[in-house]
Amino acid sequence: MVQISSFWISIYLLATNPSRRSGKNIPRKEGAAVNKERHQYDSIKPIQRTTSTSTSSTSSSGGSTTGAAGRQSSGSIKRSNKDYAISDGNNSKRTPASSATQENRRHKGRKRFTRQGTKTIRARAAGGGTNDRDNNLGQLKQDVQPLPPLTTPNSPRPFYYTCRHTYEETLMEEIQKYAMRVEEQTQNDSVGSLTVSSPYPGLVRVEQQNHQRGHQDLLSEYFDPIYALQTMPNAVVVSAASIKGLAKEIMLALLGICDDGNNVDLDHVSTLQRNQLRSACRGSLVVHTIVPGCCKGQPAPTMKYRCDKVGEELIKMLRKIFSAARNAAFDENHGNIVKPPPAAAFATERWLLQVMLQSNTLAVASLTRCKHVGPGHEAYWPNYRMPLGLAKVDIEEKMPSSAYRKLMEALECMAIAPSSSAFVVDLGASPGGWTAVMRRLGCFVVAVDRSEIDPKLMADECVSFVKGDAFTYSPTLLQERSGKKRECWMISDVIAYPDRVTKLLRKWCHMDWASYLVVTMKFQGDSPALDEVERARDIVKSQGYDCRVKHFFNNKNEVTFMISRTKDTARNFTPGVVGVPMYPLCS
Repeated sequence: MVQISSFWISIYLLATNPSRRSGKNIPRKEGAAVNKERHQYDSIKPIQRTTSTSTSSTSSSGGSTTGAAGRQSSGSIKRSNKDYAISDGNNSKRTPASSATQENRRHKGRKRFTRQGTKTIRARAAGGGTNDRDNNLGQLKQDVQPLPPLTTPNSPRPFYYTCRHTYEETLMEEIQKYAMRVEEQTQNDSVGSLTVSSPYPGLVRVEQQNHQRGHQDLLSEYFDPIYALQTMPNAVVVSAASIKGLAKEIMLALLGICDDGNNVDLDHVSTLQRNQLRSACRGSLVVHTIVPGCCKGQPAPTMKYRCDKVGEELIKMLRKIFSAARNAAFDENHGNIVKPPPAAAFATERWLLQVMLQSNTLAVASLTRCKHVGPGHEAYWPNYRMPLGLAKVDIEEKMPSSAYRKLMEALECMAIAPSSSAFVVDLGASPGGWTAVMRRLGCFVVAVDRSEIDPKLMADECVSFVKGDAFTYSPTLLQERSGKKRECWMISDVIAYPDRVTKLLRKWCHMDWASYLVVTMKFQGDSPALDEVERARDIVKSQGYDCRVKHFFNNKNEVTFMISRTKDTARNFTPGVVGVPMYPLCS
């Protein structure tokens, strides 16, 4: 009897096991199935790369590729940087990869310069990159459509407005409605017409056509739309190849100042603003640098670094000529930021220079003297404290609901923070997002709702929960128990029809129950009830209150009413208590 060693037995088992031979975890089969499978894996051959534009399509079910002949392959394997295809066993020819795949592979690993010596511009994903290599001109041309034409002296200047993206149509309708009202009041054909468009999500451009100089404009410089977060009035569009060149062109177009520092009277707007800025107080000018990606709240928008460099060049040029660009609130000896005295809050003028880079070589710039609109002594329009009017109001700890961001945005816009001894009534408080914000500020909160709020807030000694109807609640009993009339806030994010919210505002303002109110009005359908918003605002103002209505970045199909007594609008506000700018100021 012949003895076979264990070594030859293991060799035989390896040779007859298909799963060992192919590297795949395939169960052992017998007979014809084994032969068929062996034939399938033995037919792997390389595909020759071609530059022909043969039509090909990818199947969604099996991921197979169909060539010009209509034949299919069952998959692909990549080995040694070559492309392979697996035959289906029917002796069909192998199909080359799609033209798009070949194009991506052709550019992979290529140099950054072409044969002609020019730099290759590669597309990046939106929001990527924050350095000076953000030369994404091709991507920006696809995003900003179309790029605006350059402005000329003594010609109508465009206006830009920013809003929460996906609400561009609502903002455009509001602007057109305002222009129609102005046209009806003037009854003059010389005012011209408006052309409203949205070149980028969250950005609206307004141009005035056929306007005669000396006549009233359809759009006021300080027009404050409800759905606008920021405005860039009387903007100029300039172009230059370099960062310093863009800064020089902006200085010339906005202020009529040449490279050598000499003044040129290009048009009446630049001459007027140059003279006013010369007499402005020291430290009153703020520079905001933005890009289209900022309108969507992107954390690292494309070309932001380049735009910041343009702003730095502008500040260097402005500080040589205008004292308003020199930081008066900076203590050079100690290196501390000193806040201006609150007593001069209303007397201090604010200037805002905004620069938006829409491509590598094209910039939109606007210079405006901000106007105090209230409520709150730091509530100016345009918003000089927050670029694009965007405040970062995220809280790291877990909150009862995400609706707290709406209240924090409203407080930051008003620039009014409640004192620690304030008495706050939260109508429709459940689940407790707004109550949690007021508790973080140290206020005593009375939460009114039919449903209980968060268990942590229910156990808080400084939170008094009242189970009942938000529209019938009266705070007079609690104020009588306190012994004196305390500072009272009323906040409400209750879900109700707009007319019920109007009645609620009328009741609280007429009874003089609160000094400050922050209330949201929610809408049904796609279009907001702007007529009801104007009606409610007129009622509040008739009761001796300041009122402003805004659609913030965290608002959905709703708007936020910010209300305060006229005599209480000069309260101090410490920046950074509620939120910080989403994008830092240029310095």
